[in-house]
Amino acid sequence: MDKKDGKVRLMSIDALRGFDMFFIIGGAGLIIMICQAFGCNKDFELIKQMSHVPWEGLRHHDTIFPLFLFLAGVSWPFSLSSQVSRGRSPLQIHLKILQRAAILFALGMAYNGVFREFKPQFRIPSVLGFIGLSWAAGAVLFYHLKNAWVRGGLIAVLLCGYWGLLRFVAAPGAPAGCDTYAMEYNIVSWLDRTLMTDHIFRPLYDPESLFAIMGGVAMALLGMMAGSLLKSDKFDPAKKTLVLLAGFAGLLAADALFIYVMGDKIVKSLWSPSFVLSAAAYSTFMLAVFYHLVDVWGLKKWAFPFMVIGMNSITIYLMVRFIWFGGITKYFFGGIIKEIGEIDPLWAPVADRTFSILVLWLILYFFYRKKIFFKV
Repeated sequence: MDKKDGKVRLMSIDALRGFDMFFIIGGAGLIIMICQAFGCNKDFELIKQMSHVPWEGLRHHDTIFPLFLFLAGVSWPFSLSSQVSRGRSPLQIHLKILQRAAILFALGMAYNGVFREFKPQFRIPSVLGFIGLSWAAGAVLFYHLKNAWVRGGLIAVLLCGYWGLLRFVAAPGAPAGCDTYAMEYNIVSWLDRTLMTDHIFRPLYDPESLFAIMGGVAMALLGMMAGSLLKSDKFDPAKKTLVLLAGFAGLLAADALFIYVMGDKIVKSLWSPSFVLSAAAYSTFMLAVFYHLVDVWGLKKWAFPFMVIGMNSITIYLMVRFIWFGGITKYFFGGIIKEIGEIDPLWAPVADRTFSILVLWLILYFFYRKKIFFKV
């Protein structure tokens, strides 16, 4: 825990966010390459975990996006408290929420290449856009609903209502008795195709569908409730870990209820209730682990590399999209990579990816040392 100018910053949140971003900036590919260098084929379980499921199911790679949204929620109670302590009015707080959502939505479209392509068929949905809208709606609701039980009840209503929509409302024209979660027949993807036509990523659906926002808002609110717990002074730090672990168990139980009793399915592209609960359980467990190791036990050195990434997460997310760092890697490490390739060609890609990640990390470390943090 870091205290500066009266503000409290949990280093575990930055470290977990950096751990999450590590897979985006090349970590997932690095793990795949290491497995391949050891002779593993594409069916090796660890390799499969580093990619998304085609539609239904859950792999580790499917948890990256929701964990980032969850952590955006975790940070909100701290940010809100800081704004209130600085005397910001409710209007100013709401305008700040809307401003952040608008900026994230615009950055998401830029990430999609709207300026590069500049054509009528530009893609509207995006990871950042979905995060911006889901977080903003959750932030407003969290601000106005002060009671934790009311907030929890709202999450239950959102998930149950969304479950009913997905489970019992098929796309218009779908055959009787069809699977209402199927790519062709679910109502969310039908809205994508009908209302955004050429502005979606795939012909039948968009993996970041804006119409799945009920699931996104529930995820953001779950993160905000976790953040509210960490900010609270009602429990000592060790007990907060236990409460998080109890929340993890509760989320798993709720997930089992949705899947095995209510017939829900885990579909990331729909942000189905069971996907939200599965991802939230994973996120809560990881937060408990990082919080206890870093902020309760004070074991910070191992987490420092992740913390450097997490403190400039949006920056690196956009940088790897807009800037080609391969030239820097080849200029400084090309000779070493070539030598490794001559010894064993299978390890050359591993070296290349490792040094690429190192270049990115050193840039972020420079920002960290200079106290340059780009925030939305």
